[in-house]
Amino acid sequence: MKREFNKFLKTLSEKELIKELQALYSKFEPVRQYYQLELSQDTTVVVREYRQKIKKEYFPNRGYGAARSGVSRKIILDFKKISVHAKDVVELWLYRTEMMLEFSIAYGDMEEAFYNSLTSGFEQACKLIQSECLHQEFKTYCQELIAKSYNLGWGVSFDLDYYFENCFGERP
Repeated sequence: MKREFNKFLKTLSEKELIKELQALYSKFEPVRQYYQLELSQDTTVVVREYRQKIKKEYFPNRGYGAARSGVSRKIILDFKKISVHAKDVVELWLYRTEMMLEFSIAYGDMEEAFYNSLTSGFEQACKLIQSECLHQEFKTYCQELIAKSYNLGWGVSFDLDYYFENCFGERP
């Protein structure tokens, strides 16, 4: 399919390409968000929108959160499709970890699968921090998250400590 798409693009004139891009921009929200991130120096508006989606899964304005790990993970994976800067993706993984920790603190012990997803998300953030050399930007935030985890079950704090140590080369 990609080959056919590239052939199609080669048949278009510059004006037709511009028109095609404008149509995509008008029709699809992810395209608008991608260009908003691409063309702006400040990505906080779009990142804030995705943070709100994550928060709503755990702490909606009314009632109790559903706390579905898969839903919050999908929000981040959707963001990754439009993201331009790895630091924004790291921020969302860490924010998801924070929301999951706060949910567990607020509502009590959760199932093992919940905590596995929490630590897996933290691991993803640490891997990105390491590969993108974002240690200085996120070290304190990671340490704060680990401190919140010390009273949780299922060895969550041990796992977070382990990923932190692998990423930052030191104990939290």
